[in-house]
Amino acid sequence: MLFLMALLMSSHVLAQQTAVTGVITDSNDGSPLIGASVLVKGTKTGTITDFNGRFTLNMPSEKRVLIVSSVGYKAQEITLQAGQRTLQVVMKEDTEVLDEVVVVGYGTMKKSDLTGSVANLSGDKLRESIVTNVDQMLQGRVAGVQVAANSGAPGAANSIRIRGASSINNTNEPLYIIDGIPMSGEGTTASGFDWSGGSNGQKLVNPLASIAPSDIVSMDVLKDASATAIYGAAGANGVVIITTKRGTKGRTNISYDGYAALQQRTGKLDMMNLREFGTYQKQLNEEGSLYNVDVAYLDPSLLGKGTDWQDAVTGDAWMHSHNLSVTGGTDKTQYAFSMGYMGQDGILLASDFGRYTGRMNIDSEFNKYVKVGASLSYSRTNESIINNDGINGVVMQAALMSPSVPVYDFDGNYAGPETVNGSSIYNPVALTKDQENKLLRERIMGNIYGQITFNKYVNFRTEFGIDGSNNVNKGFKPSYEYGKLQNTDIMIMQREEHSLYWIWKNFATYNQSFGKHTVNFMAGTETSKSSWEGTTLQKNQLSSNDIHVIGPDGVFTSNTGWKDGATMVSVFGRANYNYGDRYLLTATLRADGSSKFGANKRWGYFPSFAAAWRVTGEQFMENTKEWLSNLKLRLGYGQVGNANIGTYRFGSTMMAFPSSFGTAYRMASNANPDLKWEASEQYNLGIDLGLFDGRVDLTVDAYYKTTKDLLLQPSVSPVLGGSEYKDIQTPYMNIGKVENKGIDIALNTRNIVTKNFAWNSNLTFSLNRNKVKALDDLGTTIYGKLDWYAGFQTVSMITVGQPIGVFYGYMTEGLFENAEDLRTHALPKGVGVHRTTGAWVGDIKFKDISGPNGVPDGIISEYDQTIIGDPNPDFTFGFTNTFTYKDWELGIGLTGSVGGDILNYVRVKTEGLMSQWDNQAVTVLNRARLGYHNGVNTDVTNSDNAYILNPGASIPRWSGNDINGNNRMSDRWIEDGSYLRIQNISLGYNFPKKWINKIGMTNCKLYFNVQNVYTFTGYSGLDPEIGSYNQQAGLSNVDMGRYPSPRIYTLGANITF
Repeated sequence: MLFLMALLMSSHVLAQQTAVTGVITDSNDGSPLIGASVLVKGTKTGTITDFNGRFTLNMPSEKRVLIVSSVGYKAQEITLQAGQRTLQVVMKEDTEVLDEVVVVGYGTMKKSDLTGSVANLSGDKLRESIVTNVDQMLQGRVAGVQVAANSGAPGAANSIRIRGASSINNTNEPLYIIDGIPMSGEGTTASGFDWSGGSNGQKLVNPLASIAPSDIVSMDVLKDASATAIYGAAGANGVVIITTKRGTKGRTNISYDGYAALQQRTGKLDMMNLREFGTYQKQLNEEGSLYNVDVAYLDPSLLGKGTDWQDAVTGDAWMHSHNLSVTGGTDKTQYAFSMGYMGQDGILLASDFGRYTGRMNIDSEFNKYVKVGASLSYSRTNESIINNDGINGVVMQAALMSPSVPVYDFDGNYAGPETVNGSSIYNPVALTKDQENKLLRERIMGNIYGQITFNKYVNFRTEFGIDGSNNVNKGFKPSYEYGKLQNTDIMIMQREEHSLYWIWKNFATYNQSFGKHTVNFMAGTETSKSSWEGTTLQKNQLSSNDIHVIGPDGVFTSNTGWKDGATMVSVFGRANYNYGDRYLLTATLRADGSSKFGANKRWGYFPSFAAAWRVTGEQFMENTKEWLSNLKLRLGYGQVGNANIGTYRFGSTMMAFPSSFGTAYRMASNANPDLKWEASEQYNLGIDLGLFDGRVDLTVDAYYKTTKDLLLQPSVSPVLGGSEYKDIQTPYMNIGKVENKGIDIALNTRNIVTKNFAWNSNLTFSLNRNKVKALDDLGTTIYGKLDWYAGFQTVSMITVGQPIGVFYGYMTEGLFENAEDLRTHALPKGVGVHRTTGAWVGDIKFKDISGPNGVPDGIISEYDQTIIGDPNPDFTFGFTNTFTYKDWELGIGLTGSVGGDILNYVRVKTEGLMSQWDNQAVTVLNRARLGYHNGVNTDVTNSDNAYILNPGASIPRWSGNDINGNNRMSDRWIEDGSYLRIQNISLGYNFPKKWINKIGMTNCKLYFNVQNVYTFTGYSGLDPEIGSYNQQAGLSNVDMGRYPSPRIYTLGANITF
């Protein structure tokens, strides 16, 4: 009886349900969708599709509506007809999901509701080029953002300028927010090479090297102060918010993203080969400049090409990257895990970079009120740094080393020159391989959060994050004997740094709509603390080249250490008001208190206001909807600060120094308890225009930004102090002001959209004008110098009325053509007419601009220096085109810069004509060559006897003493740095889903990419994209032998199971 009753009951239940089957496919290619969700509306009854996109669902007979959804597709509600048992659903991609939502400070907003200037990069836009570090993703893709690689070396730092440089002493790099944890874009310092003697070179490495680009899903760039003011003291240089992969509910996805790449040199300097070098030596002898010449050079036609040192130090190099990620989750918990490795050998010998990364993101909903989550990442990078950008750099040494010197001698040992004279101080192949400078960095970043949703209007979120790092930098200089060049002093260096940063944020959000009125309020607090310490040890006189560890061997030459910390407390809030999706208002206020400032000025207050009017929402615009899909006007104002300075700059300190009586102490700096924040004030006027239902999207922003109260040391009498190391430091004061104004334009067009073919374009245009408005009361000029190089101690200047870092030097007026020129034109102070100890025919004429009394005085002196170039470009741009045909994708990206002068210091050495032993550029064969009317070249005083054999030459004569100063800082070395670069060409193929679904794949893409394809430029150096020397604002576009950026051929795959 019981069995019969159970049977009847089950039959009754089955009678109340209907079995529904169906298949779900992609609208683009008809392929089945795996893991799509099918849910009976109003119930928890549901299922997901299988590998063939099919599903079966027992549906209660009283229900008739199904909700079908899948990540990246628009959800659909489908009402079943009476008796319907089968279903076929075609899903369309939801292209608006990512486009509409952008991440702003402490929350997200729909792009249509923005009142400030914010740009978003996500999805395929991040994959258009292959990059080593994430900041390179911004190049040419965001209007108002200028990205320049300071070096082509693996792991090198970049210079990122969002709407120009605003600070003189502090960093101009933006703030990065990575999954809620702030990080400065200022480069990480390595020890360089000056500790072992010689030039230091580029010693900053990329702080973002710890992040794998394949982990990034979106980057939001906050450009104007109304958007960045919510970050207060950290937002002066713009903010870049980086979001990494997070899990989504549904089936588990396993993805592989990897590539292998070949890197090649794009070009080389046109230096003399051995036959040309021999011709050069013979010419100098015939002109009387050299009294003795090597007999090997008497008949250059017998010589071969000799050693090409540029070929010797460069070569093809491989790079590869592999990233494996797992994402998925349930309705309650979502997860994302990834791990990766990236290795890159440099195209210059002994340079390389390696990175291991691991990341974990988890989000879990306890119930409808409480949600928690965590992020954790670990990275380990290891890089080998070589000397570049300087006289002792590899590029410079390879250019200057004589082609007569082989790389190896007959015994297989490293060879060297036969003389110790000249600037070539070592075999560049030998010492690049023998000398070490290795940097190991480990970084762990973690963030946990809890969010309570009290009701549909109010939620509260708390977050706690940490950022810890350990860096170990080791250097070693061996003893060597390369020909006549020797070093007997073995040196070793070790630098260790440890830092820990934590941040705790608490904020509440209220959001509610009242008819046409929508309000959103956010208020919170933030507390953070950073601490750091380190040591540097240096020893020389080691006894062996084999032991690269600091031990009892050798003598300490330096033993220093440091330890410090800083704290900050902040209170912030934001209010948004929306009326009828037409009138939008935003206001923010942040108060920051920092231990870096004294009690008198510890707190800074940073407000912002912005308003927008969506004109197309008005009734009188109804008739324009067919062609005008969006028209929004925006106006914003905000104040932000810059607190990225050293600690205790407001106080007076003591310093220790050795004396005859032991360690003594003296005053190190004067105090200024009223020292306060640098403050930037910015106005922004913008327009967003959409035409033809999104076929054309145009955004134009005009801005005016002033940064005042710059943190500078004033010029005072030496009795009161100074800014040199030996001086009692003058106090930092708020005494400067810098102005930036410009226009950003972003144009996105969908040129052709058909079923099988699409063509999309993206154009960015950035124009910025920079000017220094004030310095100290005396208007003291700040000069930039190139190491210790004579004649180049004032190569750039920061002065009132000019852009930051303009080039400063002498103007040239051709060459002295004859004796009459020498008699009638101004000569350098104290210089007479003499072939070896004065000015002579074939030397450079410099323009007499001024004198002690402000008028030309017939003497070339320091009064004749003037502004001779501006490294700041007139404008920069990027232009990207993407073509898709069925499953094929073709992308072409261009970047460019117009204007922006370059100081080509490489030419100072390769066209300097001062050393007979240094190799020179081929161009010097067309230098001013001297002839003598009476055929006698030994008379060094009778200039009437000398003349130029090749009139019209622009390069001066050979002059070993250079008494005239032919090689001084002048417009001779300034070149136009404009360029147009084919940045990348990529070709990809997406395998049809109906093929790959059969083997469990949901996505499979193969691609081939060429990076740095070709550069159109008139610049004579290796690369017109120079950047800033160690990110210094006052030393931009200075080429001292920059590590060249390689051309990269990449073959890669993106596969998802």
